[in-house]
Amino acid sequence: MKINQLKYGVYLSYVSIFVSNITNLILTPFIVRNLGQSEYGLYMLIGALIGYIAVLDFGLGNTIIRYVAKYRAEKDIKGQENFLATTFLIYTVISLVVLLVGILVFLNLDNIFSNSLSLEEIKIAKVMFIILIINLALTLPMNSFTGIVTAYEKFVLPRILVISRILIRATIILILLSLGYKAIAIVLVDAILNIVMMLFTMAYVFLRLKVKIHLHTFNKTLFKEILSYSSLVFVSVVVDQIYWRIGHLVLGIVASTSVVAVFAIGMTIGQYFITFSTAISGVFLPRITKMVVNKASGEELTDLLIKTGRLQFLILGVVISNFILFGKKFILLWVGPGYESSWIIALIVMIPLTVVLTQTIGISILQAKNMHGFRAKIYLCISIVNVVISIYLSNIYGAIGVAFGTTLSLVLGNIVAMNIYYHYKVGLNIPRFFKELFRLLIALIVSIGLGTLILFIPNNSWLSLIINCGAYCMIYLSVMWIIGMNSYEKRLLANEFVKVKGKLSQSI
Repeated sequence: MKINQLKYGVYLSYVSIFVSNITNLILTPFIVRNLGQSEYGLYMLIGALIGYIAVLDFGLGNTIIRYVAKYRAEKDIKGQENFLATTFLIYTVISLVVLLVGILVFLNLDNIFSNSLSLEEIKIAKVMFIILIINLALTLPMNSFTGIVTAYEKFVLPRILVISRILIRATIILILLSLGYKAIAIVLVDAILNIVMMLFTMAYVFLRLKVKIHLHTFNKTLFKEILSYSSLVFVSVVVDQIYWRIGHLVLGIVASTSVVAVFAIGMTIGQYFITFSTAISGVFLPRITKMVVNKASGEELTDLLIKTGRLQFLILGVVISNFILFGKKFILLWVGPGYESSWIIALIVMIPLTVVLTQTIGISILQAKNMHGFRAKIYLCISIVNVVISIYLSNIYGAIGVAFGTTLSLVLGNIVAMNIYYHYKVGLNIPRFFKELFRLLIALIVSIGLGTLILFIPNNSWLSLIINCGAYCMIYLSVMWIIGMNSYEKRLLANEFVKVKGKLSQSI
């Protein structure tokens, strides 16, 4: 029986999100308490530093998805084989550059963090850094296989691997930390699992998909085209790193690892929030590429943007409204006292993200149309503003000041500039998009207003917090059904409810 890869890919994405969030709900406080605030901050700081070196991937991952999907749509097998071989040559060079940059950074870690880290912390940081940089050099070329699988619209296996990795990682880390191991052990586990999962994906590509990688001719035009396309994706990746990791580095240099830990918890929650939108948008790039190749109109692409954007808003709305109402108590129960500011940091970032994440399909449209150059340039300019503001505000307001710098960048770059570009250059009907979201926004505000009544009920334990969140979800769903949802969304929800009810009836 043929599996509906798109449908089950979305379902498994949400399963992976659920599994990831539940395991992190359990694992994060366990890690924080076993490592201590200082070493946890150090662990997050080195992870952020490696993240900047990881951008040397040069955007080839997205490039592979776009071009392989294009070659498949054109049924050009030879072109695909030649393209993949060319990207592997580029990846080989990139891995060597990563090692070189890693060695240079490693030799200067003492100088970079001399004012904020102790000698013992620098020693631990060096061990973690060398493990991660070697792992990065090995796995960067392997990322191409994940791109190939996505371009072939095979979404089930990658998401099963993600779910398996989450569960295996959580189990091993719980055991190791219980035995007294620290941050270095976590880094080593992550490195080993990354390599193992990549090897599984590589085997699937060669043995199941029967993909061949063969350099028929070295095409200079293709080589330049790959670099031109990927360089723009690369700029976007650099900007994303600045958005989400600049605070870790700034605070790691001007403050302390404890402040980094508080900031990291807030930003981690923001990252979890992002995953709720990528579950839908992440499977649409190959389909959008086919629509673009087949000359889909701006209104047809706008219809897709609205359809997915509304579904994303429905999901994001229940998450952020729950966090607005109960997030402060959640953080206190989750990681304990000393992290109260993490709630404010997370909210500062999540509120503008709610708008940005309803339009993630727009990024896929840009990539499919090969029009993402403007986004890259705008984001680069705004990210520079983000760095300057974050450095300035970090000295006055600490971690909260850095969060404000990130939010300002999101508003100016992602919301204002990009929507102007989407409307006037890409041909998307942005006024119609926001008009279609307006009813959902009103419903969200109403549901939060009604939800404040639940705050009068004590929630000093996990059980009471879960009950309160569950009660609010019923309010949210009722208000959205009455005020926000259109007929398609109601029908979709009703059909899923009937399916679940039917499966439960069969199992009894």
